[in-house]
Amino acid sequence: MKKLTYMLVSAVAAVLTTGCSESFNAGEAAGEGRVLLRPSVSTDFKASRALGDDEIQQLSESCLIWISSEKGLVRKYDGIQSVPAEGIKLVGGQYTAEAWAGDSVPASFDTRYYKGVEPFTISAGGTTQVDLKCTVANTAVSVKYGEAIDDVLSDYTLTVGHSCGKLTWEGRDERRGYFMMNSRDKDLAYTLTGTRQDGTTYTLNGTIEAVKPATEYVLNVKYEGIDVETGGAYFTIEIDESTVDLVDEIVIISAPNIMALYDQNLDKPIYGEAHKFTRQGFFIASATKLKSVYVSAPSMAAEIGVNGGEFDVVRVDDAVLAELANAGVKVVRSYNAEQDIDNVKLTFEEDLLNRLTDGTYEINVEASIELPADDEGAAPIIKSSRATMTIVISDADVETTPMAANDPGVWSTQATLSGKVLKDGVENAGLNYRKKGTQEWIYADGVVSRAETFSKGQTYTVTITGLTPATTYEYVAVAGDFVATTICEFTTDDEAQLPNAGFEEWFIESGSRKPYYVAAASDDNSLFWDSGNHGSCTLGVNITSPEETIKHSGDYSIKMASQKVAMLGIGAFAAGNVFAGKFLGTENTTKGILGWGRPWTARPRALKGYIKYTPAAITEVGGAPDGIKVSAGDMDAGIIYIALVDDTTMKYGNYGPWPQIVATKDINNYGFKSSAPNVIAYGERVFTDAIGGTDSMVEFEIPIDYKRTDIKPSNIIVVASASRYGDYYTGGPSVMYLDDLELIY
Repeated sequence: MKKLTYMLVSAVAAVLTTGCSESFNAGEAAGEGRVLLRPSVSTDFKASRALGDDEIQQLSESCLIWISSEKGLVRKYDGIQSVPAEGIKLVGGQYTAEAWAGDSVPASFDTRYYKGVEPFTISAGGTTQVDLKCTVANTAVSVKYGEAIDDVLSDYTLTVGHSCGKLTWEGRDERRGYFMMNSRDKDLAYTLTGTRQDGTTYTLNGTIEAVKPATEYVLNVKYEGIDVETGGAYFTIEIDESTVDLVDEIVIISAPNIMALYDQNLDKPIYGEAHKFTRQGFFIASATKLKSVYVSAPSMAAEIGVNGGEFDVVRVDDAVLAELANAGVKVVRSYNAEQDIDNVKLTFEEDLLNRLTDGTYEINVEASIELPADDEGAAPIIKSSRATMTIVISDADVETTPMAANDPGVWSTQATLSGKVLKDGVENAGLNYRKKGTQEWIYADGVVSRAETFSKGQTYTVTITGLTPATTYEYVAVAGDFVATTICEFTTDDEAQLPNAGFEEWFIESGSRKPYYVAAASDDNSLFWDSGNHGSCTLGVNITSPEETIKHSGDYSIKMASQKVAMLGIGAFAAGNVFAGKFLGTENTTKGILGWGRPWTARPRALKGYIKYTPAAITEVGGAPDGIKVSAGDMDAGIIYIALVDDTTMKYGNYGPWPQIVATKDINNYGFKSSAPNVIAYGERVFTDAIGGTDSMVEFEIPIDYKRTDIKPSNIIVVASASRYGDYYTGGPSVMYLDDLELIY
């Protein structure tokens, strides 16, 4: 039986194998390499006719491709055509490429499903080519009858299947059936039925056990004569098992692929200002040798000066190629005879385009291949692709305003961008944007400042929402049909989360009077959170500790228990607390010095988490902020607050610099104030009542109010305390539990 392999990569494969254009050869970042995937689909039926483009297209579009590492899925592509033409950049390491194509139906005589798996290695700075061949994943079944069957049995059928689907062979049906096995069904059941010569029904049941994919099971039905015990006809079914072999490989080639060389959209005109154009061009990729690449640009005939701007790239001689190069048309062809892959890079250089005056210019390209005919004596098959690049040169209406590094107009899901009007009377000025590496531009909604008609020198701004965090975008100024030449870019902020926000990591050194660290280790690289434990543990108490019984998820929450800590009459009230920063030291035995704040640039909208809080009456009064009166017996209150601050730092004695230093000995001068000029954004919640169940927690959310949006933060401050005025040594035996803090963007 002759076998076929559909090479569905077509012209895309040619790009993947060579990647010979500048835009396709973007440099890898440090530690990155590149994989060039060459997927194909192999089938097992006879080539009784030429395969149509529709069938090839269907398999190509249905092909799902995954690339995974040991950490899970890292890339996913729907359809071979979506695999990046320039190859796929990956960090060096071990990967597995998987592909699936076709329709996965439970049982069918003509629908197949294909699967391929290929491990590969990426090395830094290297390129790896992976031939990812998908083979039949179905279990195949066919039926053969012995010659004597028809003498003793008529109207016979054989049904094979599992719980999700069955197929029936009527009479001497020699078709091959295909089954997809599911996780529940490991076997295929079969039933032979027919009519004996005496008119009675004969039935024979059996099972093909533990069937395997890509394997054919042939059911050989044989008549063994008369059963001496019953006097009836005796039949057996013998099962032959064999792997579905894929022998011959026939390449199915589609027409060449013609792409814009420099990330332009060939479906739309390319607008620009005279004498300010960059080079433009085409990339033609073919999975077999090109017969011709015919270029027609009569509107540029005077500037090109060769045959009226018309020529065939494949057929011209070296002298004409040199003539074209002198005129500003550069042709680079790369044909790999061993792999039978052909590429042409056709560029129209800056010096040529910048000789053009205002007007509209069209460059037409037709690329063709010649394939042998299916039948002997028939004419060869010619397959062609066509593309047109339209260049419109005019005075610039608008120009794109670039974003400064770390521009405050860029958030995680939105950005405020701007353009500038270059002449009076411009209408419909706006911006187009897209994810970098994609083709389609999106017109920006949400114009902040805009007029019906603009004046020369006027700047307009556009706010784009719904963006993806940590993603690079491109944008360009537009005015009606005019598109500025300069494309700028920006990268949205990452939606960063607080480390150890579920309070799962804890560390305590062996020995007595050691502090609990809210971290996996006590070194500065591990610490994000800290607490007042460093002071209280000198008197044998950790006021902040892990809690196993009251939690929202994981193994622990954090328990903050306010109390008076004393030994031999020496001590003070200590509020259970946790803060983003570091406990720096003590003075006068009990007075703490804390460094608050950790480096941070993201801008969340709220802080969410889970809490259980039980307030108690105030038993210790050491002081309170100016204007606040607190007395023993008043109800204590808990507090959680978050602040984003600029890069201002402070010192206290030999301590610092820190974004905020809290020195409880001089709390009026060295205490946090939400109204301080370095505070960019702030949010707090005070808990005056008990919240949460006996052993359960409830959700809370604290909105963050931005006082300034013209600057990005440099540091974040997060503080939680079971006693609101603990910094003043005031409070009672209140207890707060926290878990699963999350920043909302």
